[in-house]
Amino acid sequence: MTTHLDSGNDAPRLYKKATDNMRRYLSAVQTSQWENATPCTDWNVRQLVNHFVSGSQNVKSIMGGTGPQDLGDNVLGDSPLAAFNAAVEGALAELEVPGAMGTEVTTRRGEQPAGDYVLGQVQEMAVHGWDLAKATGQDTAIDPELVEVGLARVMANRERLRTAGVFGEAEATFADDADPQTRYLGILGRSA
Repeated sequence: MTTHLDSGNDAPRLYKKATDNMRRYLSAVQTSQWENATPCTDWNVRQLVNHFVSGSQNVKSIMGGTGPQDLGDNVLGDSPLAAFNAAVEGALAELEVPGAMGTEVTTRRGEQPAGDYVLGQVQEMAVHGWDLAKATGQDTAIDPELVEVGLARVMANRERLRTAGVFGEAEATFADDADPQTRYLGILGRSA
């Protein structure tokens, strides 16, 4: 599969696909798993879920023009799944505004095209979905289209990601002939 992306048209569809996958993982988290360690070593399951729920809340605020918000360490309330659903619903509503993908948005990293920003959030959702699945004993296969999009993005930004420490301190070791998901995760410091 070779995806030819039009970030303006494909970003909302891919964001929905990534959040649908995340919802499936989140729905299967057991009460006893909220304190489990994750491959994202700074966070346990609850902290990881808080990260991507606040990330979706920020998609809404950034796409809505108010810019990134500091939402704190607990945006989950009594129901992490309900918080996730509400955050994603708000984000998707902003992504579907006519012309939204053709704008420039203000993010924590400065101004960038909206479509590119949203594809970054797709990548974030895909890799953290894998983190959540791994931490809770679920199937860790990432949707092949999300892997392809994510791998293309990390290959284009590999050096910047490494020096910025965005996804860990070092790449994991993987074979030259590794499958795309293993390469994608390895570049992001995860051993598949």
